[in-house]
Amino acid sequence: MADETPEADGDGSGDATRRGLLRAAAGATVAGAASTAGCLSVSTPANVAAEYEVTGNVAHFVGPSWLAEHRDDAVVLDARNAERFREERIYGARRVPFDAITSRRGTEDRAVPDADAIAAAFGSIGVAPDDDVLVYGASVGSRVTRTAFALAAVGHRGDIKALNGGLDGWNGRLGTGSRGDVSTATYDADPAPSTWATREWLAERVGSFNDGGPGLVDVRVPEAYLAAAGSDALNDDHERHGHLPGAIDVHWVGNVSGRRMVDPGRLVQLYEGEGGLDPSDTVVVYGDDNVDPTSTWLTLRAIGFDDVRVYDGGFGEWANAEDRGRHPVETATNVVVETKGSVGGDDSSGDFSCTG
Repeated sequence: MADETPEADGDGSGDATRRGLLRAAAGATVAGAASTAGCLSVSTPANVAAEYEVTGNVAHFVGPSWLAEHRDDAVVLDARNAERFREERIYGARRVPFDAITSRRGTEDRAVPDADAIAAAFGSIGVAPDDDVLVYGASVGSRVTRTAFALAAVGHRGDIKALNGGLDGWNGRLGTGSRGDVSTATYDADPAPSTWATREWLAERVGSFNDGGPGLVDVRVPEAYLAAAGSDALNDDHERHGHLPGAIDVHWVGNVSGRRMVDPGRLVQLYEGEGGLDPSDTVVVYGDDNVDPTSTWLTLRAIGFDDVRVYDGGFGEWANAEDRGRHPVETATNVVVETKGSVGGDDSSGDFSCTG
């Protein structure tokens, strides 16, 4: 089916009770998780969809049955690239203008999300501030989570949900080809500074991260975090390498198993147990850019962390700061949490792997 008409409305929330349930059960699970990350051995659309159902007290992530139930009152956003969108998509979905929702603007405290540009981008595809929204991609990779973060950053009032399993888990109606004209909406941004942290906000707290002050998570690979000499993970555009003092390292891909979120009980163990983060504290996440850290942002919110913020300027802004005394970099190991994960489909730079 070639052309479609726009639709409207999605969902998302969470509280501290969730944490206790997850920890106690260590098992609020994503139903039907395969033993080999990302591999499916099913033969019917219904069974494929069942692989990605989300159970337990988990916020933001939902399975295909949720979308089937709310299809008539959810705005569905596709976070994949234009080519994939034209090939096949959930019927009625609108493609996210991804470059626009990652835009930043400069302030006296340095880079922050450009709320006006982001809001205009959502308005251009017919999203209004009160709409409930569901975002999907090829998996639950960082393009999906950046879209969710962008909505939160502009003060979106409707619920925000991400589709576990991505397009692969959807067994409902599909669309193909170009959608043609899409109705627009008026979207006036109501910026939510509590969703991000600035360079100067962080500079004022150096020396306290994960030690009486905010939690701080570096989502890059360990080689970048440790400034491993000769590693391809080191960004040539950075004048310095290493990490912000006190940060722990948990590579963001550990949040994802193929096309689904990792078992929530395992995520609690990863961040609270091994990472030592306190869900009642402010936690800031950062990486090289402002896309990958949003995976950890949404994951922590999903398992009950109350105040999670993205450093939108990223390590590049910090590493290239002129005042190095105020913006120090270290290479000493604080905590490196080993993760195993794989991102299915086109939601990462690598190919989908059944070996996880």
